[in-house]
Amino acid sequence: MHAVSLLPALPLQGVVVSHPIRYSILSGLAGLLLLLSGCSISQTAPVQGQSIVTLPPELLETSGLLCLEQDFISFNDSGGKPVLYRFDRSGLIRARLQLSVRNSDWEAITSDGKFLYLADTGNNAGRKHRLFIYKVPLDWSDLSQPYRPERLEVLLPPDEKRQPYQHDLDFEAMVYQQGALWLISKSWQSQIPARYKISPGVKQQYLGDALPFANPGFLVTDAIFDHNQQQWWLVGYPDPRTAIWAHLSNAGFQSQIARYDHQLQLLQTKTLPTKGQVEGVCIDQDNQIWISEEGSKQSPALLMKTGLSSH
Repeated sequence: MHAVSLLPALPLQGVVVSHPIRYSILSGLAGLLLLLSGCSISQTAPVQGQSIVTLPPELLETSGLLCLEQDFISFNDSGGKPVLYRFDRSGLIRARLQLSVRNSDWEAITSDGKFLYLADTGNNAGRKHRLFIYKVPLDWSDLSQPYRPERLEVLLPPDEKRQPYQHDLDFEAMVYQQGALWLISKSWQSQIPARYKISPGVKQQYLGDALPFANPGFLVTDAIFDHNQQQWWLVGYPDPRTAIWAHLSNAGFQSQIARYDHQLQLLQTKTLPTKGQVEGVCIDQDNQIWISEEGSKQSPALLMKTGLSSH
């Protein structure tokens, strides 16, 4: 999601006012958040076990992260080129795969070991009635470009009253686990993330029932499932509508990570070693947890080894 995509029609928590006054207030708040989001936020210096790598300008709006052997795969979010990037731990791009589909709002990526699943599921404004997931071979060597991926369509329940940033059907995280894809909601309205089961073998399906996680205290921007420990890891940041003073005090997004057991019960929450906007998380073959951070006009996108282990 764009750093400035929080701006349109932000609701004030607990305040009910008439429309003219409301939009006057929101306009001022939007302007302030625009100013803050454009400011460079100083980073915390890495400590032992951590590392920070600057990603190339091509990945300024990186959104979603997949660990693959010693490399990573990521992409840009809404409005970006429909390209997947494979890069190493120094940030060097080693391969690109252009897709013949539109990047409406790409948000997450996961894999079953043979295919990649790319989630075009961003829905901050709440206007979408369907979401798309693209299936791409993990091996790009014999693919012609632009590659046309297989498409899965997820139909959302009809709701004419869904308002921007005031609903729970925005999805920035997706995980492959036990033969199924799981979309995880950002949950602007309830503030409680939930997962929804998607069958990777069904080309069109309705969004099913929500299975809620225990509340981590932040909006979820990505997730990963550790198959060895049978645990879920979720990353994100507190709702900027209620954490504006953190930005004013240069505390940044206060990004966090939460660990859950297989029954979705919260085991641990930790603050991540960054002040930026964390949009991706993955676990490498050595069980180390990595995150990616979206950049801005003033600050580059970053790849960060957190110093945390899934074991």
